[in-house]
Amino acid sequence: MSVPVWPSDLPQYVLVDGFQSGPRGNRLRTAMDTGPGKMRRRGAKTKPVSCSITMEPDDLARFYRFYEDDTLNGTLPFLFPDHQFDGLALADESGVPLLTETDVPLLIESWWLVQFGENEPADTYTDGLIARVEFDLLVLP
Repeated sequence: MSVPVWPSDLPQYVLVDGFQSGPRGNRLRTAMDTGPGKMRRRGAKTKPVSCSITMEPDDLARFYRFYEDDTLNGTLPFLFPDHQFDGLALADESGVPLLTETDVPLLIESWWLVQFGENEPADTYTDGLIARVEFDLLVLP
């Protein structure tokens, strides 16, 4: 079975408002009777990401079909565009964009292997038929 890919007919970029990302963490903290807590590493490093996307009704139906059928209600991992680096221009050490022979900038193509987070996606209608869908992702190592 192949890994599902975020559908190309859904919005490819999340909203800046509501996007939240943190470092890949794998620390486990244990409280002590006195003094600072004890820290140790645990398991594989994962990265939590919070996303919001606005969708029209047909996009919303497609999103929930992807969630329910393709990822089996969010239990299967899937490929999702990396919203921090995908589409950025490559540059040299002085910041000048790298170009092809036809002066087209070279762009980064980057994907995350993700899984839906602990909370299920939630949608809220913001303006008539436009829904804002909020969901958490866990970027896998």
